[in-house]
Amino acid sequence: MNIIDKVTRSRYTLKKILEDEWDTSTISDLSNLEIEKIYNIPSSKNKSIAQFGVASGCNFTVKHKSLPSYRLHIIYFNFPEVGKISSKVTKSSCDKINNLYIDKSISPEDSLMVIINDSISESLERSFNEFNIKLQNDLEHIELSDEIIDEMQKNNFPLEKKHFRNVVILDINMVTNNLLEHRLVPKHKSIRDKKTIQEILERSNCSINQLPIILKNDTISKLLRLSPGDICEIKRKSLKAGEYPFYRLCR
Repeated sequence: MNIIDKVTRSRYTLKKILEDEWDTSTISDLSNLEIEKIYNIPSSKNKSIAQFGVASGCNFTVKHKSLPSYRLHIIYFNFPEVGKISSKVTKSSCDKINNLYIDKSISPEDSLMVIINDSISESLERSFNEFNIKLQNDLEHIELSDEIIDEMQKNNFPLEKKHFRNVVILDINMVTNNLLEHRLVPKHKSIRDKKTIQEILERSNCSINQLPIILKNDTISKLLRLSPGDICEIKRKSLKAGEYPFYRLCR
């Protein structure tokens, strides 16, 4: 599969994965030919985005369905020119991404999905974990915007600060096919609301620390954008019991 095929399929896959929580109606279903035309065209004159390399024309942004002022930016980072090989993604990429917040190219609360054409090494994963801790620490000194606070109250959709200003890194090979729709993968759903989590714990007659764990760097966690403390609901099927929920705690 060439790089254009991968980008085309990843956009379609991400549209399906994000559609429950995010307004994906703005994501155009582009053909390989259309992707190839925009692949080398910069999407912005902004220097912070220009330094991400080619394929920036394939980037897109979606708004949260319940909190329209909260945005998720999907960025194709460090992709090669067609027919060439990608250079290695290093921990310096965190500094480049951080510049988006520094120069106010994106809002302080916005989150990102960074797609790379490279395998994710342990050291790179560790660098992004540390980067996310820094972003969260910075957010502690910033008040959420009035628009987001109003939308949370109006739509009865409370989120904590930990759910904002997150960066997830994904190898493009993880999103060329929709893992969540594989016939052997049960349905997964993120649960972030404290009240709902408490109701689940009471119904299950257990404490939150008694739940089995799903790590935040797990592929499913990344696709669902789980934060530590969130619960992942897994709908499993049994010939005797039918469909039943199973819960894991993100850490």
